[in-house]
Amino acid sequence: MAPSALLGIFFVVLSQLAFAGMDSVIKWLSSDLSTATIIFFRNLITLIWIAPVFLSTGEFKNSLKRLPLHAVRSLSGQIGMIFIFLSLALLPLSDASVLRSLTPLFVPILAAIWLKEKLSWLLIPSFLLAIIGSWILAGVDKPQFSIYSFLPIIAGVFVAMAMVAIKRISSVASGSEIVFYFSLTGVVFAIGMSLFTEFTLPTNYQVWLMVLLMGIFGSLGQVWITKANQFTDASLLAPFYYLNAVFGAVLSHFFWHEKLGVWGWIGAAIIILAGLLVVLKKK
Repeated sequence: MAPSALLGIFFVVLSQLAFAGMDSVIKWLSSDLSTATIIFFRNLITLIWIAPVFLSTGEFKNSLKRLPLHAVRSLSGQIGMIFIFLSLALLPLSDASVLRSLTPLFVPILAAIWLKEKLSWLLIPSFLLAIIGSWILAGVDKPQFSIYSFLPIIAGVFVAMAMVAIKRISSVASGSEIVFYFSLTGVVFAIGMSLFTEFTLPTNYQVWLMVLLMGIFGSLGQVWITKANQFTDASLLAPFYYLNAVFGAVLSHFFWHEKLGVWGWIGAAIIILAGLLVVLKKK
């Protein structure tokens, strides 16, 4: 395997670990802060340090011609983030993490529509398996099926769109440029959202520390996932996105005392298997 591919895999594994940590912190914060507040600080902390890095490259003027691409990537990512935060507030961390791992299944379809990539025949059985796994995870081991189980799945669609956009933009823009516009859009998006919902500031130093930790995890995850896509193909990275579900389940077990149960683990395994089938290619 090429050194660039190994670097890509290394960075995507780090990104999923960082995002799993961010998810756990967000779940903790969701009882104290509004969704608009969480989105605002999640993006502001990244923007504070990425703006000087990007502006120092002297690429700001040239980046303006790439605004349509950044708009698709940033808006889809921010909408996906809203659904992620809502799912973390309303569902067990393990359920939200595993259901969101459907994301890589949507990537080939969106890539085929936008980037004209060829669809694999394995996509159909993969989706059937994913649907079965999602139904088992969300319904069989629970008293009743919850409408909230759709939140992380919807998030997965928008996140997949953002991932395809990153793949498109990374060929013409630097990582700092991509992260800058994403964070800037998130800050503006959160301010606009607060006009229609609510904006609640942290009330004590513990909450402020958790906000800072969320921003650090989010920043690292965003930078690492962008860098991973610059090193190698998205198809090679796709299986490793499922590590978010694994890390999420581990954090859920040890920090939130949430258990998937036997049927939950079976459903999770089926979902992950469905995603892995998508990236299998005949030699």
